[in-house]
Amino acid sequence: MSSNSSIQNKTAPLDWFEEALIVFKESLALFPAHQSSKVVDLVEKYLVLNQKKLEDLFNCLEYKSSKRSIDHILIGFCLQHGFGTVTNVKKAFLEFEKAAEAKDSFGQFFLGFCYNNGIGTSRDREKAFKLYSEAAEEGNTNAQADLANCYRYGWGTTKNNEKAFEFYSKAAEAGNTSAQFHLALCYRNGRGATKNDEKAFKLYLKAAEVGRERAQVELARCYQYGWGTTENLAKALKFYSKVAKGGNRIACYHLRRCFLVDREQR
Repeated sequence: MSSNSSIQNKTAPLDWFEEALIVFKESLALFPAHQSSKVVDLVEKYLVLNQKKLEDLFNCLEYKSSKRSIDHILIGFCLQHGFGTVTNVKKAFLEFEKAAEAKDSFGQFFLGFCYNNGIGTSRDREKAFKLYSEAAEEGNTNAQADLANCYRYGWGTTKNNEKAFEFYSKAAEAGNTSAQFHLALCYRNGRGATKNDEKAFKLYLKAAEVGRERAQVELARCYQYGWGTTENLAKALKFYSKVAKGGNRIACYHLRRCFLVDREQR
């Protein structure tokens, strides 16, 4: 789904509320959980076109007499991040729990995310692993990426680099940028797979193109040192500079080193 296709002021026989829910669910599939602001940006763009605000959407959801899984997920999402309402992570947890009980893969993913990070509840990585596994089986790419993290770091299960690689691959193939970045690290470091700098470079490039900062930094390093591509200091400086403007310390460090090397070579 392109960002433009979901925010057009459509004339379909759906009211603004139902259309906003569609935009929200499609946006969830585009971005990892830590990029919640990007999900909300897309929803807000749609709401503005219809002269509505996040507060209007949240109020409609909260006062619905009969709620579906997607309603519970959006209520929980708003409560977790304070979008259109006051932040309340305990209530957010309960909303995600209702959606997960209905076997909704996004509900399972968000509930797993809460357990994995101790949001609105005590941290329980065994429960998180189970929920991620259930959602991953349904093809939820965010769950697949986080399940891979569980295998990578031994969260709620035994460390298994081969399993981590397997699930990063599944999510990356579906376009999950977090998985693309971590899969690139697997190839770069030979973790769970044979070391392959060319594949790592291509994956960094994909994730960098959609604005993932860590991928942009690693892409710059590939250009700087010729990992999987031709050495190109100008391109390295371009990507380091782009990320450094946002205050990224790692990019700033490498940018300074590039300038020092360039000065010494003159």
